[in-house]
Amino acid sequence: MTSVLHVTSSVRQNGSASLSGGHAVIERLQTRHETLTVTTRTVSDEAAFLTEDWVGASFTPADERTLNQHAILATSDAMVHELLDADILVISASMYNFGLPAALKAWVDHVARPGVTFRPDPVQTYVGLATGKTAYIVVATGETPVMGDMDFVSPYLVHVLGFLGLTDVHVIAADMTVVDPATLDSRVAEQIDALF
Repeated sequence: MTSVLHVTSSVRQNGSASLSGGHAVIERLQTRHETLTVTTRTVSDEAAFLTEDWVGASFTPADERTLNQHAILATSDAMVHELLDADILVISASMYNFGLPAALKAWVDHVARPGVTFRPDPVQTYVGLATGKTAYIVVATGETPVMGDMDFVSPYLVHVLGFLGLTDVHVIAADMTVVDPATLDSRVAEQIDALF
């Protein structure tokens, strides 16, 4: 059985190019894998910003945490386990003001946990622990080309996933939705065809 974690970040559930592109990737994966389970994490609804109490709980050894600290980390722990348990990660990333939606950055903060998804290393500085996965990032923009000078979403996500140990990462451009909406679906489909 192949497991997919689909992380969605658009505040729009209707008409979202990043969400549509993510679904297209998953549909293609379903044709390639006999048994595919999909877990969806809608970060716009579920990824709260970190707090001082969260940081204190995170840096307290697990066997020394209070019940309240375990409760504070419950959502973060669930997000971490979803990431570690997945074989394939699909991120539907909308670009807001040239960067990540705040909720997607919050998800990154929840899953980047020292000793859990990465560890310090005296030689390599850090070693990612979320290895052996393939990631597909669908980046939607209105007027900015993906991987262009004003795209701070794609490079950041590729870098942070590499930091966590995911090195097989593919970026799919669902871009220029305002400039060229008529060809969006075909452009996304062509990129998916090239990957599969």
